[in-house]
Amino acid sequence: MSNLVQRLITGFLGAAFMFTAIWFNYYSCAALFFIGTVFSGIEYHQLLKKSGIETNALAGIIGNAVIYLLFALNAYEQIIPTSILLGAIAVLFMTYMLIELFSTNEQPLTRIAYTFFGIMYVAVPFGMITLIPWDTTSSTPVYKFEIIYSILFLIWANDIGAYFAGRFLGKHKLFERISPKKTWEGSIGGLLTAILFTYLSYSAFGLFSVSKWMGLCVVTVISGSLGDLVESMIKRTLNVKDSGTLLPGHGGFLDRFDALIFAVPFIYLYLSLTA
Repeated sequence: MSNLVQRLITGFLGAAFMFTAIWFNYYSCAALFFIGTVFSGIEYHQLLKKSGIETNALAGIIGNAVIYLLFALNAYEQIIPTSILLGAIAVLFMTYMLIELFSTNEQPLTRIAYTFFGIMYVAVPFGMITLIPWDTTSSTPVYKFEIIYSILFLIWANDIGAYFAGRFLGKHKLFERISPKKTWEGSIGGLLTAILFTYLSYSAFGLFSVSKWMGLCVVTVISGSLGDLVESMIKRTLNVKDSGTLLPGHGGFLDRFDALIFAVPFIYLYLSLTA
């Protein structure tokens, strides 16, 4: 089976599973991204281990799960106040330092830094996704799966548009040092494709004004594209091609969700400032 066929089959089945979980209710949506958090965290520590970088993998993976769950509970009717959430992140960092205090490892600061970086890179962005799909204009917050749908549409539209525009029109390198195949023509093609899907999302879901939708498009495309470059930088630094092999034709979870992970904090800030 060719890589393209594997990619198409995995993409179709994965998208069907994701959209069903996101549509069904908030609990299934939160469970979906919890799975993404756990597997992305596992991949992160495996990547570092293969490159000879030591982390406290077990503590890091548990920390990912705990922080994500606190975000998910915070998103649903503020079961966990924001102050407790922020305090938990700080306490987790201090806990990692205490673990290393009583360990015999010769590089405690390195282990703390890489372990906590995994929390900030994986768990916090995935957790922030659960804060986004809520309509707070009424007295009781209402779960709006359409918001998550639209963000995924924009990221995937940008990826697809950039791929085909870059393949057939690409001549000028975008960031050759990090990602030799990416071009300016591909980036422009991705943005134009995302703008088309932005209009389709506005027509199908409403939710925001046209200007707010276009702002969301620009924020998502720019931050998502930068997220793809950041993950390329990480893999190039660690001298690996893919983050994992769990998704045939797509690599690993970090490969598939790199743009979303990086874009979510910017999207959340934008939607909060324009609420």
